[in-house]
Amino acid sequence: MNIEIRELKKEDLEKYPIEEFLFKMIKESYDLDYVPEYHYDIKDLNKYYITPNKNNFFVALDADTDSVIGTCAIRGYDRKDQIKNRNYTIENTASIYRLFVEKRYRHNKIATKLVQKIEEFCKEKEYNEIYLHTQKGSYGALPFWLSQKYQIVDDTKDSMGTVHMEKPLKEDFLRLSSLKIDEKISSY
Repeated sequence: MNIEIRELKKEDLEKYPIEEFLFKMIKESYDLDYVPEYHYDIKDLNKYYITPNKNNFFVALDADTDSVIGTCAIRGYDRKDQIKNRNYTIENTASIYRLFVEKRYRHNKIATKLVQKIEEFCKEKEYNEIYLHTQKGSYGALPFWLSQKYQIVDDTKDSMGTVHMEKPLKEDFLRLSSLKIDEKISSY
């Protein structure tokens, strides 16, 4: 198996059926079709991932067939809602989106390699931490993220089983985060 992982370029949008791949994976993973509230970024990958300097989109390609077999995207935290006890900002916090690997290619460390690319990119762009959310019912997702050293920061216990997670990237940020937690504890 010859796998290539690289940044998605504007010209790749015409060459590879990225949007089709993403919607196929969303259908398989969550049994959802296009939901504008959740999937607006897929309809304009250039705007959300390729053009902005601190955002990116990585693809895993089967080099033998020149086909897309995996994806992972990153962009500044732009959710309208804040996560409990967190102060995420678009400047300091990156958000992972669209991590998918086609079923027949799973268990070959492709997702791990995609996440490593994302983390390297986030460190270069000087993000403090990476945020993501996943659903407990998504096959293998929670164990995977825990194995990548992401920590649960809020288990919503909502109907979708949403879990919010993060991974600090900077030593100073790790130290400051623990100081803030200690201050909160000592103030009670």
